Amino acid sequence: MRIAHISDLHLLEPDVRRRTLRERVRLGYLSLFRPIDADARIRRACRALERAREKGFDHLVISGDLTEDGGKEQFEELARVLSDSRIDPYKITLVPGNHDAYDGPYEFARALEGPLKPYAAASGGHPGKVVDLGDAVLLPLSTAVHQHWASSWGSIDAEGLAGLERRATDPGIAKRPVVVIQHHAPMRHPVAALQWVDGLRGYGKLLALLAKVRGVQVLHGHLHRAITRVLEIGGVSRIFGAPAVVEDEEPRVRVYETRGGVIVPA
Repeated sequence: MRIAHISDLHLLEPDVRRRTLRERVRLGYLSLFRPIDADARIRRACRALERAREKGFDHLVISGDLTEDGGKEQFEELARVLSDSRIDPYKITLVPGNHDAYDGPYEFARALEGPLKPYAAASGGHPGKVVDLGDAVLLPLSTAVHQHWASSWGSIDAEGLAGLERRATDPGIAKRPVVVIQHHAPMRHPVAALQWVDGLRGYGKLLALLAKVRGVQVLHGHLHRAITRVLEIGGVSRIFGAPAVVEDEEPRVRVYETRGGVIVPA
């Protein structure tokens, strides 16, 4: 089985000029160093989906920051882009990132009940959610937290960790690759001073779970660059991060293959 992985689309609504002054200030901060060009972002997202199809995959994962600040119109644009790609909705897993929660804590959940409803079966982020692909099992998990737009940290609560452990140790799936899909990287932020405002809080507990359940791996976004991290002796990579689609005119797509009870870069 081949799993394609892209992240950080940061889609905008068609006309940002209709925003209030406060909303424009928020957008300016969130899009710092990125042009506020809705058409360009859509073009890059479409190209990323095209490249994923060119590479070939059985399932596609988009690991968060689907929108710039989680507005209803932005999720509608995402639904349109995904529909235009003609990829089977059941072959796409979406999880939210911190940017998808700035407009409110439930906007992603509402989008899954609205414009993104065709993708709800394989997406989400609530504890215990399982997407069974046959040759692999995906556990989509939300690290998104509704917070002030000047910060971008993520968190996995005790219920989320308990749900992960319960599913990861289930005898019915434990012999297949078990892949957690989340936005924030399950490790300390590469810039120590930014851990509290931009990192994953409680990441140590997730790393302990990965050490305890050796067949579990993680796909994430957020850091805007490709990451491959080995957590144990034996050369098995356990954590993979994807670069940001929004930053590349020719977006890069990561592809993994199931092999020997794990996934490996193709």
